[in-house]
Amino acid sequence: MRRSLGWGLGLILGLAMVLGGCTWFGPKDLMESQSIGIEADYILAFNKLPSDIEDVVTAIGGTVHSILEEIDAVLVAGDSDFLIAMGGVEGFEIAIPDATVHWLPDVPVVQFDGESIGDDEPYSWYQWDMTAIDAAGAWDAGYTGEGVRVAVLDTGIDVAHPDLVANINFDLSKSFIPVSIEEPTTIEDEHGHGSNVAGIIAAADNEYGVIGVAPNAEIVELKVLTATGSGNFGWMLDAILYAVDCDVDVVNMSLGAYLDKGGFYDDDGTWVTADEVAAFLNLVKQTINYADAQGVLIVASAGNDALNGQGDSGLVHCPSDLGATVCVSATGPIGWAVDPTVSLDTFATYSNYGPQIDFAAPGGNYDPTVPGYWYDWILNCYCEDGVSLYAWVCGTSQAAPHVAGVAALIIEANGDDMSPAHIVRELRQSADDLGKPGQDIYYGYGRVNAAAAVAP
Repeated sequence: MRRSLGWGLGLILGLAMVLGGCTWFGPKDLMESQSIGIEADYILAFNKLPSDIEDVVTAIGGTVHSILEEIDAVLVAGDSDFLIAMGGVEGFEIAIPDATVHWLPDVPVVQFDGESIGDDEPYSWYQWDMTAIDAAGAWDAGYTGEGVRVAVLDTGIDVAHPDLVANINFDLSKSFIPVSIEEPTTIEDEHGHGSNVAGIIAAADNEYGVIGVAPNAEIVELKVLTATGSGNFGWMLDAILYAVDCDVDVVNMSLGAYLDKGGFYDDDGTWVTADEVAAFLNLVKQTINYADAQGVLIVASAGNDALNGQGDSGLVHCPSDLGATVCVSATGPIGWAVDPTVSLDTFATYSNYGPQIDFAAPGGNYDPTVPGYWYDWILNCYCEDGVSLYAWVCGTSQAAPHVAGVAALIIEANGDDMSPAHIVRELRQSADDLGKPGQDIYYGYGRVNAAAAVAP
């Protein structure tokens, strides 16, 4: 059982390490790598977590932030003397600095001008993405995600947005950002990304604005990224385990960063070896596989770098390439504003691809030479400076929540005791097989189809 404790002050955190990673120090490296008396945050990994770990850490001068019993790890703060003392604790394996990483791609956003076309959901006409996956076919069959709980790990959510507020579980939603970083700590979205992702999953069917894939699903917003799109490794791990404790059905992570399996220099100039990278990736994999074993489907975006997951210099996209994660690539039209009959399923120019791709979903396409190119993006909820908005955004960050939403429809149709493997099987059998027959490096098993997914 994961236990969260209050985050203390005095944390020393780096700023937005681009494609960042982690640096860890085993006992033999401590004196060489750490300045005496400087306190920092770490993820301590054990082969078996001591039952009295909080007392042990406190006794040798550290502070416990959160105990992750499910993966035999603990989030702590401590200095070099503390880390040296940890070397003598039974079962201790490694201390991984809880680095701050920039998890979100820098993508353009175009705010919606508010023009209404007078439909039931006034802006739904612009939502070509719902047409592409035949979401209306699922709604017409009576499936809207009712009774399904989806956790969104992101930048927070616009708690006053008229298309979101009715579906937010305020009791379970939580910020994992320490008070020393953001005070007060709330789930309020100061970036816009989290609100957009949540809207794609579950913007309400309320004759206002837009609509989500599963418009009656319940959203548990778990804030793990600041207004800059950055967050610590530990926040993500803690939030996934918390989501499992909250009995969610699906976790959506429209975030990611690259780690080079061969090692790399972080922004502070520290060399992270191949063995060190492997240690952190294994911890993430354990967390995801634990959630999967507990019946929680993990969905993540593939990334927006147009990279081949099999052939690009040994890079690993975390978390989408790890463990039981459902990895989602992006599709979208090119020139939809000029010709609404164009294909909605063209593989996105920016999307990562490779054997790790499980499914494709609408994320939008990007060709700024095309008139009205932003109409090829995804229109949904957004916020800026505390104002509830709508905006066009594109990326695999927008593709993943379409899959999470379809998964919510499948769970509603089949019962919430479905295993992740069962959900994936239903997604696979109902997807529209694009590209080469079977699983291919661009579309995986196909672009998800909401109506087919809930068909009897």
